[in-house]
Amino acid sequence: AYAEKHGLTYVSPYNDPSVVAGQATIGLELLRQCGTPPAAILVPLGGGVLSAGIAISVKAEWPSTHMIACSPANSQVMIRSVEAGRLLDLPSLPTISDGTAGGIEMGAITFGLCGAWIDEFLTVSEEEIAESMVQVIENERILIEGSAAVSVAGYQKIAHRFTSESVVVVLSGANVSRGTLLDVLSGSAHH
Repeated sequence: AYAEKHGLTYVSPYNDPSVVAGQATIGLELLRQCGTPPAAILVPLGGGVLSAGIAISVKAEWPSTHMIACSPANSQVMIRSVEAGRLLDLPSLPTISDGTAGGIEMGAITFGLCGAWIDEFLTVSEEEIAESMVQVIENERILIEGSAAVSVAGYQKIAHRFTSESVVVVLSGANVSRGTLLDVLSGSAHH
């Protein structure tokens, strides 16, 4: 509405083939960096553009790599839609993974792409997301946002499945407010 009112071009954060192609370049980077195919790649899932883009480019070269998309339990619109075989209009509860939160517009191209290219969907709790944020910040000294912690939390749930294989966990960014960061580090986030 804002773009229309002000005569601007609107670019959807996920419902655009060029945005999917842009996210696919992350998969191309993984192809160059990994050398050998990882057993699995875990990616945060909201509107589906990051998951679908990476899956399309990776699976073209490494079809056996297991693509796992991870969402907060509080906002799993894409997961439930893919399970139902149609886009659903579902509510999203508050989540510290705000980069993956919210609904998906009808006709979103990522719906079909996620259904076709993602092998497994996982959900994680707010507590698991917060714990994963803290672990990465403390152990790796890397600041990550809640949506990046979703893929870390997803991995921690299934790490036992990959005892000797390599796995890629995509950290999607570090866009976290000071207040949220302080809440997470103090242990008061979503209790």
